[in-house]
Amino acid sequence: MPSTAGDESTGPRYPLAGSAKPAAIVHNPHDRQIWFVTRDAQFGRFATETPHESKVFPSPDPGRSAKALVAWNQAVWMYTVAAGQGCVVKCTLTGGGDGHYDNYERGTAAACPAMAIGSDPTGAERIVATLSGMPSLMFIGADGDIHTSDAFSLSGGSPSPLYGLAIAKRTSQEYWLSSPTAGCVVSFDAKSGEFSKTPVRLDGTAAPGHLAITETAERERALWVATDDTYLIKYDLDRKSQRKIVTSAVPDRLFAMPDGSLWFTMPSADAVDCVLPGATHTSGSISTGKGSRPSGIAADTNSQLWVGLEGTGEMFHISKFRLTPKGGQGQEAAVGTSFKNPLRVLVGNLDGTPVGKATVKFVLKGDQARFVGGGTTDIKSVQESGDEMGIAESALLEAKQPGQVDASAELLEEDAFTPFEGIVVKETVGPPDHLGYHSGAGQRTAVGKKFPAPLSTVVRDKHGAAVKKVKVVFRVMDDMASFGNGSAVTEATSGEDGVATTAQPLVAGPVVGRFRVQAWAEGTEAGVVFNEYVTDC
Repeated sequence: MPSTAGDESTGPRYPLAGSAKPAAIVHNPHDRQIWFVTRDAQFGRFATETPHESKVFPSPDPGRSAKALVAWNQAVWMYTVAAGQGCVVKCTLTGGGDGHYDNYERGTAAACPAMAIGSDPTGAERIVATLSGMPSLMFIGADGDIHTSDAFSLSGGSPSPLYGLAIAKRTSQEYWLSSPTAGCVVSFDAKSGEFSKTPVRLDGTAAPGHLAITETAERERALWVATDDTYLIKYDLDRKSQRKIVTSAVPDRLFAMPDGSLWFTMPSADAVDCVLPGATHTSGSISTGKGSRPSGIAADTNSQLWVGLEGTGEMFHISKFRLTPKGGQGQEAAVGTSFKNPLRVLVGNLDGTPVGKATVKFVLKGDQARFVGGGTTDIKSVQESGDEMGIAESALLEAKQPGQVDASAELLEEDAFTPFEGIVVKETVGPPDHLGYHSGAGQRTAVGKKFPAPLSTVVRDKHGAAVKKVKVVFRVMDDMASFGNGSAVTEATSGEDGVATTAQPLVAGPVVGRFRVQAWAEGTEAGVVFNEYVTDC
């Protein structure tokens, strides 16, 4: 069953078997499933069709680690590191639906951040990969054998490690790599076996990371570069021009769609985002839930997008629609009363244009509130035209029990979800019962001088709720000071937050020592005593 409400995500999340934490994901066309690999080098797969079953295949070799995977040749592949050496590992499905691991050639003991399918000099497919800290590419053949390229280095410089990798299907003998330490991207020609002599220096000071290549129907090709700052770089492969695109958080893994859109994860923000074809800005982040740390994006056979959530061990489905709260958030009501504003939500496409035909289900969970009439759900159609096009509005909410209201909106036609935040039911406020200290005690000042701060107390009912519009009397008890009006007594009225603060300054008398000021309100059983001090200098 998917998890949605109460986790701040904007779409359904499906737990993986054994709470497996996907470090990277890929669609496997052989079995039409999403496969994933965990940090401890275990493969697993997830069914994108209902009921979204998943399975993890325990590794026969514990103690290994992995970061990336690729689907190729009716199997999934990874490069693992353990005990000071690396190893090519392949996993195939058995007739019983289990995963069978095969270990192949040993290699360098370095993590593998990126893998892709490319063509060799003859046009035959092979796996291409980068290794952390290594300036050479690694090539893996169908029999698991390993070969490496020459080292990449800037002109006249020392070898520069490679990191990100992108290969387009139409130009599968052209590999693009990023070099974080060199601050550039560079192409590799599989036919000649050489890196370009003219790497592309990137604008800005951020280090480049993961890469992706988009191709539109008009044959426009762009290389996308994630950086370790809050922006992407779009490099036009034909015009040789660069554009910086600001992101709401640091981008990490990139995923290119056939229509030319670019999707990316932002693990530090628990969100994903996209840049639509032709756009010069992002569409707006999509939350995947607190602590979810999205690790990768893949598209299934129906072009539906899925996100691996390493932080929570789940898969997240990205809808082609977006629900945005437009009203009802950030309001309070006391038990037994109605909230002032209904829930309002805008249904739009990813580019922000409103959708004129859609049905929204508003949902309340818990015991804090109900819709007028007593229900926990309210189904409404969106407005089909005009200024309110795409807007759906719920019935009013009635406050039932104190606490945070768990409210959300779901799109019936598609997996899309949004929570409403800051809706609170307060206790019914009773008469004043006692005063609580707020501020102003323990001050010191010289004879005849004003004390620097006013005195404040808070009025509460018997349940601790703040009570407004209560008159509080402040009285100097020891004849060692007076208020600015020359009297030992002053009054203040509590505000919306229940706080009553003296307007008249407290002035020290001629005698050095400690004295008390008492605060009291009619009907209360306990007041507040402030201890203040008069000094001789």
